[in-house]
Amino acid sequence: MSNNFLISDAAKQVKVETHVLRYWEEELELPIKRNELGHRYYTKEDVERFMEIKNMKERGLQLKAIRMILKDGKLDMLPIEVSEPLCGEDKNLPAVERATMPEGMEDKAKRLQWILQQLFRETLKENNQELGQMIKEIVLKELDYQFRAQEEKEEERHAQRMRMDEEHFRKVDELLRKKHSFLKKKK
Repeated sequence: MSNNFLISDAAKQVKVETHVLRYWEEELELPIKRNELGHRYYTKEDVERFMEIKNMKERGLQLKAIRMILKDGKLDMLPIEVSEPLCGEDKNLPAVERATMPEGMEDKAKRLQWILQQLFRETLKENNQELGQMIKEIVLKELDYQFRAQEEKEEERHAQRMRMDEEHFRKVDELLRKKHSFLKKKK
């Protein structure tokens, strides 16, 4: 358990109080593991995620916006497609560092654009799920209709076969009676 931390150790690394980690965990619905006694324990990845959350909070993002950025409890990081650095940025810094630089109108506009992209992506995902569900229901209804129509045809064929068999047996019975009465008369 050397790569796992208690809440107090994780809070020290993130440089926040323990209640802050518990609050973020609850508000952001983070999947924090617990031991057999029910105590929280944090992995190195959890601590890094909390550091990123703290960084985003310091940059002015609300927890609602951060929640949209999180995917399954993991950060969905801003794609970095910066061909030229923004005004005032150091061209020698790696793209990751440029993407996390605080302040500046360009940075705020970029964050807003990214948040809107996340909202749009999430909306599309939900719409695709709804559309998929609607298509599934339509296909299931159509399949159900087709199966019922096929069963009705089978039942009709079976009923027609039964009528034909009854007619056949009636004729056979009639012929046997005639033959029987003919044989009686002959004796």
